[in-house]
Amino acid sequence: MSRPLRVLLLASHEVPEERLREIWRLRLEMLTLTRPEAQDWEEFRRAVVGPDRYVFVFVDPQDVAQGFFTIAMLPVEVGRRRMLLMFSKFFYFRRAYRGHPKTILAPWRLLPIAWRGHGLRSLHFVTTAFPQSYVSLTRTSGRTWSLRDDQAPTWARAALTQFAQTFYPGSFDSEEGVVRGANVADGESMPHSAEARRLAQRYEELNPTWREGTTLPILFSVDARLVRTNAARVARRALRRG
Repeated sequence: MSRPLRVLLLASHEVPEERLREIWRLRLEMLTLTRPEAQDWEEFRRAVVGPDRYVFVFVDPQDVAQGFFTIAMLPVEVGRRRMLLMFSKFFYFRRAYRGHPKTILAPWRLLPIAWRGHGLRSLHFVTTAFPQSYVSLTRTSGRTWSLRDDQAPTWARAALTQFAQTFYPGSFDSEEGVVRGANVADGESMPHSAEARRLAQRYEELNPTWREGTTLPILFSVDARLVRTNAARVARRALRRG
């Protein structure tokens, strides 16, 4: 049975300082820092708080944050495509709450916010991924694209390039299709299913230098595949609970 969670969706400037520090500390539980904590805190706060940025916080019955993710919205034009990229820079959950049904359903609450603010555009989630987040997001979405994927369509490559140039202007390696100099996410709790192992191996092929702080920009679309995959995952979890 899933542990109870309450979902808070807040505009970034409305997140109280105490809550912001709480989720920053939660993130530190899962990272090997490559910079001083004080510097990391300032960079975290600047990355989270800003215009068109939102924070999902998942709290237990004691109001303790057990996970969170952030969203920054970036409208882009790729040929005739009007796209809205929703960048989740931070996505962290304690192990007992990973894959919780509410983490799958919560992002759908962004749709009316996105369309009110930016009109009708195709919607796509983007982020930079280490193995654990790549496995989790690819399983959730059904498919992700990266700049190192030979089969990635032209429009996805163009959108990923605009995303990386906007948010990582100093560390994006456009020739290699990666972002360098990131904190290294610890991967001790990687899922052990056959599908997860296959995706973890695929990530190693796409980004073999991730242990050096090289992270992989990825994209997945809000489309029929995402709806089917989300529905199937929620149904499977409901059957297991039953």
